[in-house]
Amino acid sequence: MESVKITNRGEDIVSVLKRTDTIIFDIGNVLLAYDWRSYLQEFDFSPEVFRIIAEAVFLNEDWERGDQGGITSRQWEELFLENAPGYEKEIRQVFDGLSHTIRPLPYTTELTEGLKRQGYQLFYLSNYSEHLYHATKHLMGFLDIFDGGIFSYKAGCIKPDRHIYRLLLETYSISPYNALFLDDREENVKAALDIGLNGAVFTSETPYHILEYLRSKDKTKET
Repeated sequence: MESVKITNRGEDIVSVLKRTDTIIFDIGNVLLAYDWRSYLQEFDFSPEVFRIIAEAVFLNEDWERGDQGGITSRQWEELFLENAPGYEKEIRQVFDGLSHTIRPLPYTTELTEGLKRQGYQLFYLSNYSEHLYHATKHLMGFLDIFDGGIFSYKAGCIKPDRHIYRLLLETYSISPYNALFLDDREENVKAALDIGLNGAVFTSETPYHILEYLRSKDKTKET
């Protein structure tokens, strides 16, 4: 059967939840907040230095090089330094505190535990560097109840490369038609649809639509 791209209207998400048994989550800006701008503002750089550091680190293709894996923390940092050689001190300061780009989100525990309680299988598929994973894994306790997942640095490729989606499906014997993929980036959802998954772009409203549905299910069980 054909995969479905759903809107963020509550009724559309619920209709897909009712016929699926598996949820595949992105992590950044879905289950954890990723906000490099706020982090960089903490350094009180001038607007020009802010722009230079942003372009050298966060807005550079070398950021994705870290997500692809096969690179040490030192090698990753050196790539950023090469992008702005006159700003070594600033880039090293920013790199040392990269974990501060990641923060917990208020709904994550209730959302994941609620889905698990209703019998859904939970998986993650996330573009994530090894460096940042080790610096922030203490924030990922919610993954303890997941059935599995893939970080891009371990797979050697990143979304929206179709290979990483297929790797997840094959590794865990997931039926695409019975799974819903949630990601905050449109291009990643499109790639999921292309291989037969159902998908929705995750927005600030998405978790609350799902939570409303889960709470109604819990109430039904109680009566």
